[in-house]
Amino acid sequence: MFILGAFGIYMMTVWAKVYPLLTVFFYSVSSNAAIAILPHEPVLVWYGKTQNLIRLATVATLGTMLAGYLDHRFFAPILNLSYSARYKSSPAYQRAQRWFSKAPFWALTLAGFLPLPFYLFKFLALASRYPLSKYMAAVAVGRFPRYYLLGLAGFFFQIPNWLLIGIFVLMFALVYYKKVWWIFSRPFVFLARAFSGQRY
Repeated sequence: MFILGAFGIYMMTVWAKVYPLLTVFFYSVSSNAAIAILPHEPVLVWYGKTQNLIRLATVATLGTMLAGYLDHRFFAPILNLSYSARYKSSPAYQRAQRWFSKAPFWALTLAGFLPLPFYLFKFLALASRYPLSKYMAAVAVGRFPRYYLLGLAGFFFQIPNWLLIGIFVLMFALVYYKKVWWIFSRPFVFLARAFSGQRY
């Protein structure tokens, strides 16, 4: 999973124009895995300006399904180990799981289509050992129309590339601003401590 994600980022930065659909496939793996840190929306809008929308939505969905398959195989067992399943006794989890279990397929489908935090529904599915085949089907049914509409937005509005890049950076910063700030602030903290004579 880590290798596929890294390869997707590499494709996005080096071969994006040469192999656009292949780039979308691998990028979709890295942007939809359980540990994803990159948004997929600006990329689908970007490629929607130049690519066939059916093909674009198809390869993005296939990449997302591969990410879902790997997540299910890797995280479902971990989330159900005896020493890691203590969270299941919390009232919040039990309420969420009761709600999710009423219609898990459609909950996953709607979360995949709508602008909702899909990782929460993914967590509930993996924690409850929702069947892999149904999970993959829900991902496909929810994500394909979402990706098609994102590509259609790119084709219809022809949003400038500079604006899409700005949206990409903004979405990344809004989610990870604390971590980004911590990373960039470390040199200044070290310098301040050095000049003040403190140890670090």
